[in-house]
Amino acid sequence: MKLLALFSFILASVGSLQAQRLSFGSFVSDAINLTIVDNQAGLNFNNKQRVIIVGDPTTVNVSLTDLQTVVVEVDAPIEFDINCELTFDKGLSLGGADTGIFVPLLVRIAYNNTGELSDVQRRMNAVEVPIGFSNITLPVRRRVSGAPGPPPTPEHGGFVRPRGKAYFYLYGTLGPIPNGIPSGTYLGDINLNLSYTDNTL
Repeated sequence: MKLLALFSFILASVGSLQAQRLSFGSFVSDAINLTIVDNQAGLNFNNKQRVIIVGDPTTVNVSLTDLQTVVVEVDAPIEFDINCELTFDKGLSLGGADTGIFVPLLVRIAYNNTGELSDVQRRMNAVEVPIGFSNITLPVRRRVSGAPGPPPTPEHGGFVRPRGKAYFYLYGTLGPIPNGIPSGTYLGDINLNLSYTDNTL
């Protein structure tokens, strides 16, 4: 059984200054760039357990530190916060078709925005999002104080906005595998939507 992951991103378009509402997004013209740096083909549970047996009551687990984890690198202006929304099929279906037969799937997400240079260090310092949460907001680079940063610098002649990198990790649990289902390749979708935050005052 395999799981294909599909990734997409959305750049938010936001309004301008209104009474007591300042949209930092109105300063944004820079793109959010996404690169899948590990496991471009998606989250594949067969890479963790080669043979997955119909009716197996156990689960197949891919954890944050496993080589099978999908790693997404985000390159964006360092002054901005980004919203992340994770959606996924709650079960895999044979060939990805809606047959009414599903293998249970739980996708987890973690992130790192602390600027370590090595993958090992980034994973050690990654923050795992609790199960049940699918929306998170974070700065591209973690702020030492933890407090919100100042408004971003408006674009002006010759200004080059500093950029930084954050990382998202997708992993999870497959199963238990139901009894009596047909053997074959079971597929589902994972969507990771990123946008700039509409910070309001």
